Amino acid sequence: MRTALSITLTLFVTSAAQAHSYNVGNLEIVHPAIMVPQVKSDCTCAHVTIINHGSETEYFLGADIAIAGNTRLLHIVSQDEDISAPAAVPIAPGATLNLHRHEWCLFLSNIHSSLEADMGMYPASLIFRRAGTIEVEFMVDPAHQ
Repeated sequence: MRTALSITLTLFVTSAAQAHSYNVGNLEIVHPAIMVPQVKSDCTCAHVTIINHGSETEYFLGADIAIAGNTRLLHIVSQDEDISAPAAVPIAPGATLNLHRHEWCLFLSNIHSSLEADMGMYPASLIFRRAGTIEVEFMVDPAHQ
């Protein structure tokens, strides 16, 4: 019985750590994560899901992630076209913005520290038009996630 309880608690703690989230006002910020950069690279992408539970459209303006000298919001139009950076991304009431690989990304460059998966959290500020600046922490995920 104790073994089963220990296993259940271990799985719960592991799941909670892998899917950390923040609820601030009408926004839910789910699993902010930086991908491990390729070897000898000082740039990578960070991903996060933002859900607007409010009744008004919120606008995501960008982020500042402490581990990087520069953080830019990128929207990949297609593999054949250039990457564009919008000034603000609307998140309608009840909508979800997924900043994830192959479409959206927070592009980090001039990373000034070594990043390893599951080795700590890094402070960041997510910037919104209505909600203002929200302080969160990004964990580091393996590049394949």
